[in-house]
Amino acid sequence: MKTLLFKYMLFSVFLLSCSGLRAQFYSLGTNIPALGTATINAEVSMTLDRKWSLHLPVYYNPFVFKDNKKLQNFTVMPGVRYWLLESYVNGFVGVNAIGSKYHVTWKNSRYEGQAYGMGISAGYAWLLSPRWNLEIEGGIGLVWADYNEYECQECGRQKGEYSRWVAVPNKFALSLIYLF
Repeated sequence: MKTLLFKYMLFSVFLLSCSGLRAQFYSLGTNIPALGTATINAEVSMTLDRKWSLHLPVYYNPFVFKDNKKLQNFTVMPGVRYWLLESYVNGFVGVNAIGSKYHVTWKNSRYEGQAYGMGISAGYAWLLSPRWNLEIEGGIGLVWADYNEYECQECGRQKGEYSRWVAVPNKFALSLIYLF
């Protein structure tokens, strides 16, 4: 009985806190070019006020392609944006953190490791309808990459262990966004 009462009180507090929410306070989107690489992805966001919003894109690719090629990764890039007009409309600039664990085959080498860092981005959002946006974003980041390189895709012969700072394009997105 106490558990049921606690759940009812928690639900009531949630409903009361939602009464001040306004339209287009949250969004859910997907990066279309990332889907083209078989990377499952979603971005959730929320506005903080008229000009600021928080974003959390998550990318995941568990697949193995033809000839044992891999672009496997689990990446999160939490960030904040400043909108030039208002949230979810027109241009924006942003900063984000980067955390990624990856396993990539490129040419005849295999790379496994993780990367952590920060990035900046800029973009533009077009309002397609009251609930849908199309958004383009590009950015660059500086990451600390800690990885192992192997001689071939399938063998275990290690070529080297590396830890270094790398400047990388960390944002390339053409996203379809649903606004709540």
